[in-house]
Amino acid sequence: MTATPSISDSLELPISKRCISNRLLKAALTETLADPNTCQPNERHFTLYETWSQGGCSMILTGNVMVDREHRESPRNVVLDGDSDLADFQHWANAIHSHSDGYNSKPLAIMQISHPGRQCPLACTRREITPVSSSSAQQARLVLPGILGAICGKCLIRPARALGRQELPSIVQKYATTANLAEKAGWDGVQIHAAHGYLLSQFLSPSANHRTDEYGGKKGRKKLLLEVIAAVREATSPSFVVGIKINTKDRAAEGSERETECLHLIQDLCDLQQLDFIELSGGNYEDAIFITATDDAAATTTGIFGSFAERLQAQLQVTEATPKFVLTGGFRTKAGMQQALQQNLCNMIGLGRPVITNPRFSKDILDGNYVDDDDDPVSSTLRAPVFQEILNAALNSLWYQRQLHRLSIGLSPNPKLSYIYTLVVSFWVAYIWDFKFQGHAAYKQNKKANGSTENKQEN
Repeated sequence: MTATPSISDSLELPISKRCISNRLLKAALTETLADPNTCQPNERHFTLYETWSQGGCSMILTGNVMVDREHRESPRNVVLDGDSDLADFQHWANAIHSHSDGYNSKPLAIMQISHPGRQCPLACTRREITPVSSSSAQQARLVLPGILGAICGKCLIRPARALGRQELPSIVQKYATTANLAEKAGWDGVQIHAAHGYLLSQFLSPSANHRTDEYGGKKGRKKLLLEVIAAVREATSPSFVVGIKINTKDRAAEGSERETECLHLIQDLCDLQQLDFIELSGGNYEDAIFITATDDAAATTTGIFGSFAERLQAQLQVTEATPKFVLTGGFRTKAGMQQALQQNLCNMIGLGRPVITNPRFSKDILDGNYVDDDDDPVSSTLRAPVFQEILNAALNSLWYQRQLHRLSIGLSPNPKLSYIYTLVVSFWVAYIWDFKFQGHAAYKQNKKANGSTENKQEN
């Protein structure tokens, strides 16, 4: 990371050799828009991403696309596996490719692929499925302050069981299958989600991974991730973009030792010469750094994870094959983005909440139509007048999700959206119980019945 680029500069990715026309990307944001029984993308996805396609970002990442339909972060996650209808995924990719970014280049369509591990709520599993993790008897909790927060956090997710050694090759193959199908459906690449407490992050985390086999310990914790990366590369073409999202730390209180381990991991990932980009992030639902940082607190000149990027920049051994680095979280001003790039803290800037409240935010930045002004914030922060200490962290994130849902039906963001509506609709439907979800037993029964019908027709 030795260049001092501008936001509007183009960039060639080191492995796939694909080019992007500027340094702004739309970061992954959980949509929860899929039908919980089919797990297919639909017209709401197409409308939403066509809107973002016009917004100026050179790369557009989706929210979680799960590699296993029995293990999801929300009932309304998209799933891409052997049972999926690729036509809908082709339509989704086409929506992203539908508009030029204004510089004679269409944004790259990058699918974030993920397995939630123990962060698989009862709304997804019912009593049919037990969440899995790197180690057993672990329960992921959305940690909120107060008694109400503690009750909600402990009741949403069942304790997980440890994945057996013999199950891990199947997990690796699921990632490879999803990436392969994504390429067949016309996507430009995938981002492997190994952050925010999801399965691969659980294997990487010393606080979550207590295994004593070759997938545990300081050297073994990264083994599953390296196998996934290799399998995804093997299952896709050389021009297919492969990136990764990793935690710089899992909890805000973790010290420099955890960051040092992450620095070593990043150097190992660079030495693979298989990745196009690495996005730096942090936190999980047990210490949601990426949720609880408000817009005011996050709006620093180098973003939420800028201090880690400074350490990385000082220690990383850079070659032509070194992945490009993405910083996401906390960027609200053009000056801050430009500073992060010129200080070589990153090669690209990821934008989340700003492109929800203003889908054309990136284009405004690039065209010089946005003037940094502290009195005219880019995005809004929800302030609940009651239960403020308990609810603000979760409600703020869910409020943005409701704004995203408005965009998906062609409406503009509503800065006056009620916090009561946000709590009732978003939290209840997405994270407690989705009454339209028939459950995995019904899915298997329907699949078996359809298979029997197809066999009869063939005979």
